[in-house]
Amino acid sequence: NFARGREGEMPEAFVLHVTEGNFTGALEWCQNPESKVSYHYIVEKHGAVTQLVEDADTAWHAGKMTDPTPYGELYAPNPNLKTIGIAYAGFADAGPSFEQIRAICELIRRLSVIHTITLDRKHLLFHNDIRTDKVCPGPHVSIEAILYFCSLT
Repeated sequence: NFARGREGEMPEAFVLHVTEGNFTGALEWCQNPESKVSYHYIVEKHGAVTQLVEDADTAWHAGKMTDPTPYGELYAPNPNLKTIGIAYAGFADAGPSFEQIRAICELIRRLSVIHTITLDRKHLLFHNDIRTDKVCPGPHVSIEAILYFCSLT
């Protein structure tokens, strides 16, 4: 569930998601051709990171834009081409574990250096910045906190 390449685009930002299921279920869903869903990375409850799609390729994580926020509009018309999708395995109503937050921040820091992506609000989006009809990654995730933790060395 991905497209080879990025149609000439490069990763410019990160989009955070929640899988709304456990890691195994999310992995199976992303490997099911009927789902037409994938992420570049999924972070398990205990913090292990699994890469599903190469950064140079387009994961199908953002979906079609639906009433995007001003941050989401920056990556129109197809944010999948310009972003790296990172999901934590779990449920929006529970939020990520501490280990998942730590792993997400380490991953974002590393990828921001590799792809020269600035770590600020413009370059770190929630899925619901692109699709405001989604509650993803959920009410227990704070962009400000993630940006702060990403700034720590």
